[in-house]
Amino acid sequence: MDIRKDKRGFSLIELIITMAIMAVFAGAIIGGMSYINAGKTKKAAARLNNKISSIQTATMTKKGQTFLYIYRTSDGVYSTAVSSTIDTNSDGNPDYPKGFTQRSELDQCLSSGKISGDKLCDSTVTITGKQGTGGSNSVTLSESNFLKLGYSKSTGAFNYSNDGSLDTNGEFTDVPFYSMIEMSGKEKFSIKLVKISGKHFVKKG
Repeated sequence: MDIRKDKRGFSLIELIITMAIMAVFAGAIIGGMSYINAGKTKKAAARLNNKISSIQTATMTKKGQTFLYIYRTSDGVYSTAVSSTIDTNSDGNPDYPKGFTQRSELDQCLSSGKISGDKLCDSTVTITGKQGTGGSNSVTLSESNFLKLGYSKSTGAFNYSNDGSLDTNGEFTDVPFYSMIEMSGKEKFSIKLVKISGKHFVKKG
């Protein structure tokens, strides 16, 4: 029989088999994408953890204090390390000796090209700073704020882990201290910050 002249089309059994094969492929693709997205959150947490280590080293070995800012834009979450000695107008005086306290200051330096950011993850990941074990007084990262981390030059302990707030004397305010930075995507990873020792580590959940 000339199969080119066979116009019967697919049988019911052939159609069922074809649909089953397509379902298997679709499931594999969806599962693969979920695995990739979960991996993105884990990698972002590891990247951020390394950034925190780098500012501790910079603060202890270089002039001034190096702060880490975590911020969100329309296309993702970024971090940038900026020294308190930054002098954008070259007048010999630091522009922000206590670091940035407002998002507008950070944005101005980014837009002028004086500093640049490193992308941690895409915009699907939610970043939250949490105070204490219960997560009270938490702040969720948005396009209008940032999280600021810094170390004491004399002790190596954290002296910044908040939204950049200062007290009335222009010094670091102890409340809130975000002891946990939570990164939520397909999976959740958190970075635990130990204030007195300056230690930090990534954990799942």
